Amino acid sequence: MNFKLPVTLLAAGSFMVACESTVTNVNDEAKDKATITVRIVDNHSGEAVANASVYSVVDDESEVADELGLSVWEGQVLGDHAFKISKEGYATILTTVALAEQGQGNVARVGDAIVDIPMFKTGVAAKGVVLYTDENGNLKPVKEATVYAKLPKIFVPSEVTAKTDKNGEYSFEDLPEGVAVEIYVGQEAISSKIYTGLDDVKAICGANCREGDQINVDIIKLALGASPLIKISDNLKDLDSASSVSITYSAELDADSVTNDIWTVTTGGVKVLTEVSLSKDKKTISITPYSEKWSKNSSYSVTGRVVSVDGASLNFASSFSIGDAAAERPDNVKDLKAAFDEDDEYIVLSWKEPKGNISKYNIYARENNSADYAFVDSTLAPDADYMIDPMDYDEDVTSVKFVVLPVNADGVEADISKAKVAEIKL
Repeated sequence: MNFKLPVTLLAAGSFMVACESTVTNVNDEAKDKATITVRIVDNHSGEAVANASVYSVVDDESEVADELGLSVWEGQVLGDHAFKISKEGYATILTTVALAEQGQGNVARVGDAIVDIPMFKTGVAAKGVVLYTDENGNLKPVKEATVYAKLPKIFVPSEVTAKTDKNGEYSFEDLPEGVAVEIYVGQEAISSKIYTGLDDVKAICGANCREGDQINVDIIKLALGASPLIKISDNLKDLDSASSVSITYSAELDADSVTNDIWTVTTGGVKVLTEVSLSKDKKTISITPYSEKWSKNSSYSVTGRVVSVDGASLNFASSFSIGDAAAERPDNVKDLKAAFDEDDEYIVLSWKEPKGNISKYNIYARENNSADYAFVDSTLAPDADYMIDPMDYDEDVTSVKFVVLPVNADGVEADISKAKVAEIKL
């Protein structure tokens, strides 16, 4: 069982420094379209790379560059134009050429662009071994581990993989020259335990790395990681006024994460004075009001975050009602949708308001690597869509599910178990 986690690239800019572009408009004539000339050169020698295949993403067309490495694209409109360039013996790259408005007033003058695109020969080989330390302190090979080679983002693909053999050995045969590459292992399940190599990333190659080089990568050592932390059960649907909130987890919890500062209960937006305690087996959290009783016909929200003794963490956010309060809950929103805006810069949440007097909306999100929904924000009845910056999420988050719960004038939240879910892929 393999778990892939991304690693931040150290030298993604190694390509960009080699790219030069000029924009000209010889006749300075008024025009709203321009010509893009792509000139393909070898990154190391600077010589033209002839007969490379050039694909325009915007035009959805391909052509072959001439003997001088030139590929000319006429009638191009303003904006960014992506080109994928490939040739046998070179790594495929994806680059963008921007056409900018140069006119003044109502006169359009779009400058022609001439862009040098360096390509990188393949043929760099790298090999290494992956080991782990077992419970007895012995170093052992990791079989069938997935090893990642992370390249700058201009390459297609920008990440390639290899598998270790029974001796923990792996090899890459065709990496590009002249760029920095990171070799790493994400997470691996070994004997029902999770091991991670993210603290032992190996940086290889760079500007002086050349086709035909043989790189011996330092040993990658996997470390024992945190066991998965999962919420097993809670009693929020079965509470009466004299019951304590009880939430049980799969692993032993750190007592420092079970405090009144971290775990809060509110009703109608007002914090309730509570006592938070941890069970003898250190897996169950109990929350009791200092008044010893919850108020009948009231609804509450409870939020917190637990941390296991080996470092795994998990958010918790939910609600519960005492007595007849559940019948007084507002309806859930309709037609909840999550989508990117036209520029793919923000996640946009939209929904139709339910009937009744709604005072605000509570927004909850669940990431693909999380077992529960976590509170994100509250917003008033929306006159416009609610926007979320996808950069707020870590690189290992590939999808997010959203729930929007209306809150009525009495501070009662809609039933999360009946809420519609909107999911978006990142």
